[in-house]
Amino acid sequence: MRSDFRVKYHEFKENWRQLFLALFIGLIGALIFAYLRFPLPWLLGALFTNTCVTLMGCKIWVPGWLRATSLLILGALFGSSISANFLTNFVTWLPSMCAMIAYVILVMPPSLFYLKKIAGLDPVTAYFASAPGGLLPMTLLSETMGGDTKSVSLIQSSRIVLTVAIVPLAFTIFADYTPSGIVGTGGTFARLEFFGSFALIGVSIVGYLIARPLKIPTPALMGPMAAVALLSMSGSVEAEVPDSLVAIAQCVIGSSIGAMFNNVKLKVVMKTLTHGCIISVFMISFATVSAYLVHLLIDAPTNALILAFAPGGFAEMALVGFALGIDIGFLVTHQITRYIFVITGVPLLFVMLKNRKNIP
Repeated sequence: MRSDFRVKYHEFKENWRQLFLALFIGLIGALIFAYLRFPLPWLLGALFTNTCVTLMGCKIWVPGWLRATSLLILGALFGSSISANFLTNFVTWLPSMCAMIAYVILVMPPSLFYLKKIAGLDPVTAYFASAPGGLLPMTLLSETMGGDTKSVSLIQSSRIVLTVAIVPLAFTIFADYTPSGIVGTGGTFARLEFFGSFALIGVSIVGYLIARPLKIPTPALMGPMAAVALLSMSGSVEAEVPDSLVAIAQCVIGSSIGAMFNNVKLKVVMKTLTHGCIISVFMISFATVSAYLVHLLIDAPTNALILAFAPGGFAEMALVGFALGIDIGFLVTHQITRYIFVITGVPLLFVMLKNRKNIP
């Protein structure tokens, strides 16, 4: 543990300037977006400005531990929003969760065909780039199977960035969503009660420490959220996460997404990014249509289904849902269903196809 701390210290010592640059640029973007009353300004503003500077050749750095800390804050926020009837509702969500799996199965073949036949990628790279989720697992699996990790990473990164950017703006333009400027539940440090806040922090950390060795996806988010949700449903914890902390966490996460394009020379990878954007728009559109069709079959609001199906990350889509007043339990349950199916089903299907010589 001491050696791990030493590594992180030296990493911070070497890159602290790039970290403060990323946070400063993110803050500027967040303030501009907030002034213009754009949706999710602290997330999207930081994402937009940092993505722009990285694509222009400026290198920024956001360490994993800082993103994990930010996710822990959001996990506590989302956990405190889980309703007491979550377990009862879970059974009613099974049909839409099955529809979510069907969405993944249906969206991959046309994406694979496009990336292979039109974008000209090799079969392995095209396969793992066509998965609607799991940026890191798909990139690592692609490397193991002999694919082009840079192309997979770029296409998967563009999917996340476009989903996080397009979905909130689409709600604003087409669904009459008016950004309120509220980033949390209205909590402040002045109203924090000592024992309640101590319990909230302690439970969040314990949730993370339990989730991490269990290999739960995004443990810094899911662990605290699950732990706080259990106490919230029992009425044991009533402390609120201060909005200022939530805003900082969003800014850090937005900056970290922008940092995905570090060392990316726009002129060199423009073709790959263009194909990635086309695939991403297709996936988002397919998710929207799928959500509407599922809405016609079951009793679930369309906006909740769209966010549940959207091929973005847990934290990012949950933030949009939180701003729209959507049941966070519904949203995260569907997002994690998609993620687990992608990281387990996609590799298994690849092995089956390879054994049948469908993938060289």
